[in-house]
Amino acid sequence: MKDLHLSRRGFLVASAGAAATGLLGQAAFAAAPIRIGVGSDPVFVAFYLAAHEKLFAAEGVDAVLQLYADGGEAMNALVAQQVDLAAAAEPTNLVRLGRADLRPLAVVYQSGRYVKLVLGPKVKSPKDIKRFGIVPGSISEYCAGLTLAAEGLDPTTVTMVPSGPPELPALLARGDIDAFFAWEPWPANAVAQGGRVALTSKDVGYTDTIWLTASAAILKSDPAGLQGILRALAKASEIARTEPERAAAAVKAVTRIPVETSLKAFKDMTPLVRDFTPEDLKSYDGIAKFLADHKVTKEVVHYREALQIGFYKG
Repeated sequence: MKDLHLSRRGFLVASAGAAATGLLGQAAFAAAPIRIGVGSDPVFVAFYLAAHEKLFAAEGVDAVLQLYADGGEAMNALVAQQVDLAAAAEPTNLVRLGRADLRPLAVVYQSGRYVKLVLGPKVKSPKDIKRFGIVPGSISEYCAGLTLAAEGLDPTTVTMVPSGPPELPALLARGDIDAFFAWEPWPANAVAQGGRVALTSKDVGYTDTIWLTASAAILKSDPAGLQGILRALAKASEIARTEPERAAAAVKAVTRIPVETSLKAFKDMTPLVRDFTPEDLKSYDGIAKFLADHKVTKEVVHYREALQIGFYKG
C-alpha cells in the first residue's frame, strides 16, 4: 500500500499502512480516518512530517491529510464538514467560529518573525510610510495598524492600499506603495526586487500562532484520537526544531516544496504543540476587536467559550 496519494487539487497523505498489516496490536483504528485539512506551506511542517514518518499511526490513529492552497481553504473545508480538523492562523479561525460548531484544541505553531514589514527602496524608515499596502481584513492590515501605533504615525496621513498578497511586491517595486506587512514568501519576493525588511510582527506587538481546530462532532466522538494526533504533532514538531534537514525532506515528499525553501522558512518559525495561555487570549482579544471594527465580523467574536483550554496535556 502506498502512503502518499497525490492529486492535482491536493495531496492525501494516509498513515493507514500499519493498520492494514495489523501491526498496531490492541491500538485499533477507528472505522473511518480522521481527516485533517492544512495549507500548502512549510509552516505546516509538523503535519507533513507526522504523516510522512507515520507518527500518527504510531499513536494508534488513522489520520489523513488533505492539503489546500492555504489555511483559509482548509477552514472552509472544516466548516463544510469535508474534514474533521483544520489548522490555520487565529483570525482565519475567528471569522469562521460563527459559521459552524468548531472547537480549537491547541496552538500548533508560533512565530512573531514570519510576518514582516518590507519598505520600498526609497523609504528610509517606517516613520516615512505614506502609502501602506494591505491585505484587507487579514493579519497584514492588523499589523499595519500596529505599526502606525508603534511608530507614532497619524492614521489620517497614511493611505491604506488594498491588494492581494501576490501583488504586493510588484506594487512596492513600482513605488505605488511605500511598504507592506505580510507573511512569507511575499516579503522575500519583495526583497529580491529591491525592498528591505524593516520589522517583524513581534516588533510591533504581535506573535502569530496557528490553531488546530476540530469539529464539535469529532471532539465528542473521538477525543482519544484527537489526543493521539496532538501527541504525534508534538513529536514531529520536536524533530522539525532539532533536525531541520529531516523535516525539510518530509515537506518536499508531501508538497514538492524544495528543501532549500523550507530550510529558509524554518528560521522564522517555531513548530510546537501547546495549550492556550493568558497572553494568547490578550492577543486574540485584540484581533477579535480588529475584525469587528473593520466589519470582517458582525460583532466581536466570543471565541473563549469555544477554546478547549486544558485539552492538550503536554
